[in-house]
Amino acid sequence: MTSDNPWADIGASPGEFVGRRINDAHPLAVYWIKSNDGAPGLLVRGVHPDSVPRALPRPKGIAIQLSPAEDTKPWVRLILQNRENVDVFLALCRDVIDRSSGEANASAATTTFFQRLARWHALLSRGRPAEMGPQEIRGLIGELCLFESLAALVGPQAALASWVAPDDHPQDFALASSIVEVKTRLSGSRPHIQISSLEQLETLHLPLRLAVLELAPSDSNHSFSLNDIVARILAMFQPLGTALIEKAEVALASRGYMHKDAYDADRYVLAGSRAFNVGATFPRILRSAIDNRVRQATYVLDLTSLVEYEIDFSSVFSSAMPE
Repeated sequence: MTSDNPWADIGASPGEFVGRRINDAHPLAVYWIKSNDGAPGLLVRGVHPDSVPRALPRPKGIAIQLSPAEDTKPWVRLILQNRENVDVFLALCRDVIDRSSGEANASAATTTFFQRLARWHALLSRGRPAEMGPQEIRGLIGELCLFESLAALVGPQAALASWVAPDDHPQDFALASSIVEVKTRLSGSRPHIQISSLEQLETLHLPLRLAVLELAPSDSNHSFSLNDIVARILAMFQPLGTALIEKAEVALASRGYMHKDAYDADRYVLAGSRAFNVGATFPRILRSAIDNRVRQATYVLDLTSLVEYEIDFSSVFSSAMPE
């Protein structure tokens, strides 16, 4: 149990639920609760019956219970079934509470509450992402830096459609007339990048660009964490509606991201960027040129030897720019 666990000071009572009210200003009456066997839960009283969906979302590992139809004060109760996932459950609870707290009345708050539950159902149905290590964190930050650049050109919705890494595509971005692979390296490390598969630098028809970003650890006012850049990107989708926000969140979860306090620890600034045209003579190992009995391979490229292939970084997304 962590020190900020809201269930830590609630004692279980055999045969009944016990709890503590959370936020008096919320349009609904919301409580942290424990079940009679000590399982963490959330109780929401005063939900508007007409705003409760007929088909309830069922986030994996969470039991959702509704009050009987004849109850004069309708409620919904969420109970965590697998207590190993208490951190994910806490994130879910805080999210549904926060998003529904700003609504003007119980009906709107109930609608938002269940919409957020549906979002979590979509995320958790894909399985719980494991905590990323430093290299994975930097890799995702690099992709998201490029996402921001692309979104500035074509808008966040088109950028999201072009971000194919969450769909297990060999490369990171697929535009109408080019493919972009992103690599991220730590400032001061060897000028090397690792190519993680035989398919990563091979495309069938479209030109391939290789973007290399350099991150430097920093505590300056301009530095950012993985959680910071995710928050910036999700903010882009706020004016575009719930459906696109949820789609972006599912894409992030598919890339292994779920908000964790640990992702605030390491902060970086973008210290440099380079780009390369991956053409016919670019040094690479291709799936099409390797015996198919070789199922997988990784290799390392020395950036100091790639000067002849370097292009202006601003041209990475040139094919995405409106005419």
